[in-house]
Amino acid sequence: MIAGGVADLVVAVRGAGQGSGVLLGLNLVLTARHVVDGSGVVEVIHPSSGRPVECEVIWADQALDAALLRAESAVIGAERAAPLGRPRVGRVALASPLSHCQIVGFPQIQRYGNQGDDLEYEQYRGTVLPMAGRMRNVLVCELDVPAADERGSEVSPLAGLSGAPVFAGAVLLGVVTQVPRSRHHLRIEAAPIDAAMTSVRRIRWNPTFEEVTDVHPKDELFEARYAQDLAAQYRKTEIFGIEELGRTESRWDLDTAYLSLEAEAATPDGHQEARPSAQRIESLLKTRPRALLRGQAGAGKTTLVWWLAAHAANGTLNMKLAQLNGLVPFVIPMREVYARGGRYPVVSELLSAGRVISDDAPEGWAGRVLEAGRGLLLVDGLDEVPPEEREKARRWLSVLLDRYPETRCLATVRPDAVEEDWLRSEGFTELTLLPMSDEDIQSFVTAWHNAARSEAEQVYDAHRCGDERELLTSLEQDLAHQLRQNPALRDLARTPLLCAVICALHRRRRGLLPTTRWSLYRAALAMLLGGRDAARGVPRPDDISLDSDEQHALLQRLAIWLVRTEQQQMTHEQATLQLDLAMRDMSQIRAQATPERALRFLIARSGLLQERTHDAIQFIHRTFQDFLAAKEFHESGYVLELLNHAGDETWRDVIVLAVGHATRTDAQLLIERLVQFGDVVDGREEKWYLHVLAAHCATSLLSLDAALMEVVRGRVRALMPPRNNSEAGDIAGLAAWAVELLPGPGEKDGPSEFFTVEALTRIRTADARQKLKQFALYPGIDVRVPIVLGWVHQPAEEYAREVLAVCRNYSLHVQNSSQLAQLSHLEPISHITVDGSYTAEELDAHLPTENVELLSLTNNRKITHLDFLRTRKQLQVLGLDLPVGTLDLLTTLAPLPSVRHLELNGLRDYTDMSQLPRVFPCLTGLTLQLEEGAAEPPDPKVLGAEALGALFGHQLRVEVR
Repeated sequence: MIAGGVADLVVAVRGAGQGSGVLLGLNLVLTARHVVDGSGVVEVIHPSSGRPVECEVIWADQALDAALLRAESAVIGAERAAPLGRPRVGRVALASPLSHCQIVGFPQIQRYGNQGDDLEYEQYRGTVLPMAGRMRNVLVCELDVPAADERGSEVSPLAGLSGAPVFAGAVLLGVVTQVPRSRHHLRIEAAPIDAAMTSVRRIRWNPTFEEVTDVHPKDELFEARYAQDLAAQYRKTEIFGIEELGRTESRWDLDTAYLSLEAEAATPDGHQEARPSAQRIESLLKTRPRALLRGQAGAGKTTLVWWLAAHAANGTLNMKLAQLNGLVPFVIPMREVYARGGRYPVVSELLSAGRVISDDAPEGWAGRVLEAGRGLLLVDGLDEVPPEEREKARRWLSVLLDRYPETRCLATVRPDAVEEDWLRSEGFTELTLLPMSDEDIQSFVTAWHNAARSEAEQVYDAHRCGDERELLTSLEQDLAHQLRQNPALRDLARTPLLCAVICALHRRRRGLLPTTRWSLYRAALAMLLGGRDAARGVPRPDDISLDSDEQHALLQRLAIWLVRTEQQQMTHEQATLQLDLAMRDMSQIRAQATPERALRFLIARSGLLQERTHDAIQFIHRTFQDFLAAKEFHESGYVLELLNHAGDETWRDVIVLAVGHATRTDAQLLIERLVQFGDVVDGREEKWYLHVLAAHCATSLLSLDAALMEVVRGRVRALMPPRNNSEAGDIAGLAAWAVELLPGPGEKDGPSEFFTVEALTRIRTADARQKLKQFALYPGIDVRVPIVLGWVHQPAEEYAREVLAVCRNYSLHVQNSSQLAQLSHLEPISHITVDGSYTAEELDAHLPTENVELLSLTNNRKITHLDFLRTRKQLQVLGLDLPVGTLDLLTTLAPLPSVRHLELNGLRDYTDMSQLPRVFPCLTGLTLQLEEGAAEPPDPKVLGAEALGALFGHQLRVEVR
């Protein structure tokens, strides 16, 4: 967590004597050399377990009097270790005394219990004297008060403190090595951590040394409060539809209900990475310190930002993102930043840019955090800034990150709001959130109904609760069935927002659901505005009664003002003025309330407006704002005004939605003008945007003049094939309508076939799969990679049987259980990678037994044995992510003589390498990927080709990463 945790790093060390030590990782301990020198057995004990863990000394330096120990198992569990994050280390960067330091350890004098040998922490306050040990490269600390009165005793009151860490705040400076004589136990000498780490050189951990010039005790206290504030603000999010009896029950706890989404990374040339296209967002963020995340409205961008902020601050991210634990999040909601005047925050204003209530940060705190490389900048909604202001926003972010280069950053934006590689020069990797897979939709539906059942427990009596829970279980089963049987409904549920809307409507309507995007929005608004208070038993506030149509009319006026002014928030004064103008023609409403009271009613009762700060009002989601604004453009007769903004990406959704609201005449005119605008522009990018926008408008209508539809179809066909990843995504958004426009194999030569296939893989129809089958069978072109990577976007069974079965592919990447179940239906695959957690029994049931030459098992935390490999007689290459960093999986495995190359990832414990020749007697190549935080052996030759070759009795190629 971002504050505290120092005590959890301290352990007792038992060797030649008893001393102390500090954890540098799950099984790495730094201590004083003389504590363990000459000892046959070395053990460490953490107070949380009281269990001795045997260690080996893997490095020792006599001059520094420091030693590094590697425990045979984790000293503390992963769950306890994750909140600690990576230990902060630093060096004193000034010559004057550094006060407010501390030493924490287990001196012998601090014992309790009947036998007087139970451990207890002791804490000493002191001042580091940088000049006192400079010639000897020793860290000298002077205690504020003597350790104890030692009269009558020959034993030092500081005995047992050797190896104890010296901290400046939460920054580790070194470990105690000795207490100089004739100093009345006021002076303590230590080995500096930077000298020790530089000397070790073999730790798989690359720390950032903080330059310590002062200790700020108030920082740690403030960070503890700040972490609590972040949790209170960002650990829960509104779950649409779980609000039958009030907003308290509609808050979705992200601790338990967060749904990990899939995303894909793009390479600089716009192609997908050669590795699997879809990965969980946590896996992608782990290796990307700076990322620009693109995603459609409602795709979950903001929810991800909130989840990261709350959990990183409180040290509760899982091991996959444990390196973010301990970082200090700064959430920058660009919508609110711009609404406050368009001035982007300087360092001292980063805290106030978000929504936390902490406003008493110590002076200079934010700068110190960023200077130390501890910042996690979360910039949410760059598209919420008007287009003409986005370059200014980019420069602000660029300057900030250039000044603090160690700062991690995640920025979010809608797909087309900024050009590709917009932040490439700042070191950002581009990621794109993918539509939810069928399995993710099912997981979301389950989570939504679990939240609804939890709500029932809180608000109903026991009898009513039982009935409601039973009903919800029945509804969940029915909705799951509908989603499986109805592809159109399933495609509507591809974003978390719309999936939640579907769940809520299904519950309210007892199973009856709309089938188009427009009818879904209308039904959602009707549910929110129509009779919510009556259904929830809420009395009318101040005798104001506005029906659904009246609320619609007022909300539409607010929405259209926000769209026209290209703002995302409005002040109370601005909102009141717009309502005053609207109510001049609404005598029934004006008779009941003033504009101020009507605004209060809408905020309190509509469920569509919210106050983010004391004077900032916005819609709960931009999707609803755009839908209401589009409806107002239609009803007020301003539809043609939209043509003035045809080329502006921020108006795109409003234009498409407005066509759905418009009369047939107006809709046809809008589409004709968009086609004409596209005809007269010269650049392909502008022509593409306008003609594809016309196609989106045309396909949103139930009926359109056949001649005009053919014109639109012709314009889009003329743009084919797509030339980059962005164009492929645009065309795929047109779904089934676009399939016949995309060229088939051989119709268009060149690399564009890659993007044609990519677009087809994202269209979940039988016609798209049929065309993909043609590509798979066509001689002379090789698009097997995008075809195989596209599996994740398609229904697993249909795609496997209709496309992959004829693909003649030798390599396959399995990313979910639905795909795993299809392997038996495919032609023999020689190279298989299975990503995710499955039991050995599940893998044995589905992996083919014949022709498998390469098998890689990644990110598997369930597997406990590898016995199923014995029936894969042709296996030559095996890759394993080791769940616990040891070779325990191999203990009971019978020999596999066919395996020639072995790759072990995440290795921590390499002491039992002698198992390898028994299990893999014919091995000729070995790749070892040591886990971050693992230590290499004292003698690098231990993992060298000569030493390992001697174990096998033949020559071996070895690579250690």
